[in-house]
Amino acid sequence: MVITALAFLGGIISLHQLPVLPNTAWIVIGVIVLSASFRFIKSGILFWFTLGFLWAWFQAGWLYQHSLPDDLEGADLQVTGEVITVPEKYPVRTRFVFRIRQAAFGERRWQKAGKVRLNWYGKHKELVPGQIWKLKVRLKKPNGFMNPSGFDYEGWLFQQGIIATGYVRKDPANSLLKTEWNLQKIRYLIKNRLQEKLAGIENRGLIMALALGMRGDIDQQQWRVLQRTGTGHLIAISGLHIGLVAGLCFLLGRFVWVIFPALCLRLPAQKAAAFFSIAGAVFYAFMAGLGIPAQRALVMIFVAMLSVLLDRSGKPAHVLSLALILVLFLDSSSVLAQGFWLSFSAVAILMYGMSCRLGPFRGWQSWGRAQWLISIGLIPLTLFLFQQTSLISPLANFIAIPWVSFLVVPLVLSGTLFLMFIEPVGQFLLSLSDKLLEPLQQVLHFLSDLGFAQWSQHSPSVWVLFISIIAIILLLAPRGMPLKRLGVVLVLPVFLIDKPAIPPGGLRFTLLDVGQGLASVIETRNHTLIFDTGPRFSDRFDTGSSVVLPYLRQQGINRIDSVIISHGDNDHRGGFDSVSKLMQIDRIYSGEPEKLASYPVVLCQRSMQWEWDGVTFMILHPAKEVNFRKNDRSCVLKVVSPGGSILLTGDIHRKSERYLIKHQRKLLSSDIMVAPHHGSKTSSMPGFIQAVNARYVLFPAGYRNRFHHPNRKTYSRYAQSGAILLDSARHGAIQISIDAATGISRPITYRQLLSRHWNRKAKPFP
Repeated sequence: MVITALAFLGGIISLHQLPVLPNTAWIVIGVIVLSASFRFIKSGILFWFTLGFLWAWFQAGWLYQHSLPDDLEGADLQVTGEVITVPEKYPVRTRFVFRIRQAAFGERRWQKAGKVRLNWYGKHKELVPGQIWKLKVRLKKPNGFMNPSGFDYEGWLFQQGIIATGYVRKDPANSLLKTEWNLQKIRYLIKNRLQEKLAGIENRGLIMALALGMRGDIDQQQWRVLQRTGTGHLIAISGLHIGLVAGLCFLLGRFVWVIFPALCLRLPAQKAAAFFSIAGAVFYAFMAGLGIPAQRALVMIFVAMLSVLLDRSGKPAHVLSLALILVLFLDSSSVLAQGFWLSFSAVAILMYGMSCRLGPFRGWQSWGRAQWLISIGLIPLTLFLFQQTSLISPLANFIAIPWVSFLVVPLVLSGTLFLMFIEPVGQFLLSLSDKLLEPLQQVLHFLSDLGFAQWSQHSPSVWVLFISIIAIILLLAPRGMPLKRLGVVLVLPVFLIDKPAIPPGGLRFTLLDVGQGLASVIETRNHTLIFDTGPRFSDRFDTGSSVVLPYLRQQGINRIDSVIISHGDNDHRGGFDSVSKLMQIDRIYSGEPEKLASYPVVLCQRSMQWEWDGVTFMILHPAKEVNFRKNDRSCVLKVVSPGGSILLTGDIHRKSERYLIKHQRKLLSSDIMVAPHHGSKTSSMPGFIQAVNARYVLFPAGYRNRFHHPNRKTYSRYAQSGAILLDSARHGAIQISIDAATGISRPITYRQLLSRHWNRKAKPFP
């Protein structure tokens, strides 16, 4: 069964590594292989591998049948559909998922529309799940940042079955048609009731997360503490909490059944308890919105309870394998979720580490060993996924899990239920849960503030991860197992093998994909410089935390020598706060230091110069004696290596370009240039393009951005100069290495390198 599950999993993973789905001809070949492996070859591994591949292809292809047609992207569509999620409210907009039932563009009908994620800006009627609306919307294909590391938003949308994103257009015809009842409406009503009664309670966000799986009210400081202590899983309604509810319902059901002997004659108490367990788990999963993690937990509980109902005590490994197959059968895209790997790995580690022992573990000894097993066993995987792991996680979880599971969660759930029927009792129970969370928060705050709380390093390679898995199997094996001590040696590569060092005189330049904005990183052998950090979109989301920091962690960078914020616009400085909070920064420069008044910022000035590892950095602009304004105050940085040079220009306009041509013409010539002001029509005059004479010109621009950057005429001028043109909207992050001896390497474009079948494909510039 274990081999069967792994083969099925392997087939699904293989399909999801492809940049495009195979056409029908290849699928016919797959069906032939499937039949042959079953009838003639008698290979179970080949059969299940092929079945997994074909099943993933079928599910992905089914979703793509509903994709937004190319000619309807950016068009104003008249749609009718249903609000199917609890809306997320922000200061100026509301975000929700809308299932389209009918869609039209003039006489054109979109017959196979599906789920879309919409933003509605400004004032409008309150959105409630179950409402049927007629709306005018403008949609675009799923689009996210494409970088060497970080969150794959396009993959997440694919996993959620969302085929497009967009916004509601202002239109007098937008109207509410009717309201229907569904699960999400019940959750919405409970959410409103909870928010009303929890107003002013310090831990409201945590209680909302434990009751309904809604984590929007958890503040940034609480998130940081949960992350550093490795306790973030406590507020994600998945296996732990649903398993707890299932276990409590099992005990309650058996207790009730035993009280009435007549019931035991009809159905044994154990089997009755199994039904209670399944019912409790289903109820809690529905309360949490029946998200994908909750669905995984339900399947695993159902498989476990099925063995009770059928009087079959299967091997734990077989039970886990069956659960894995069922989860993947229901949703093959589960393999894209980090939670999938963490949850199944944690259960497998516990099963392996707690089995085959000479004597049983009891009480706190058993609990402590379980925490040690999970914390040690998951280190390679967490480093691979997040480039960091919590060193105090065993202690934090040893305290927090029983506290939350056996005290807080029962109070939160019972308080939520009573709030609907007997309000005073419900408020008392919820208030008590808040009081119980306070001392736990204090303990976790203390642990998170310890200097050694978190270990960060570069992401290990796949082969190092594979070796470390073998090491963990040996390390967690029972005493006396041959080669157990070899595990200590095999786990060392995770921590000791570093990324290849940049040679002296060389550098690596990465223009990160941050949408309509600029963020870039320059690495020499021993130093790191960040030029701009991209935009901030809200209090909870900016590209400093979502793009820049993940890249730095992947590279194993824990300290930044210099940050240059070219000027004060949000699309260049918006991510700086997040970077500065989590990274040590030695020096900060900016053309508009007043926009960073709370930091010790040095004003960028012409003639500033320094050298790192054989690479020279020169500030060419602005000049102190000239009064430039706004964008024209942008820092212009020239980076010179023996193998090539780079010019970063910020958002300068023609005034600054003329000044640079007049006073710095000899220094402008560069092999690589980041185009001024994203390639706008107010920059990149012919004389400037000629003076720089770049071999590569890079445009940091967002997909279908409202400024239409890069401007067509500007783009054409660069094309006529003979430069190779790359832009982040079409190519994602762009990385170019310069070697002192061999010169400039071929650019790596991450939208092509990391492309999977769900990713938006680059199209020629219009």
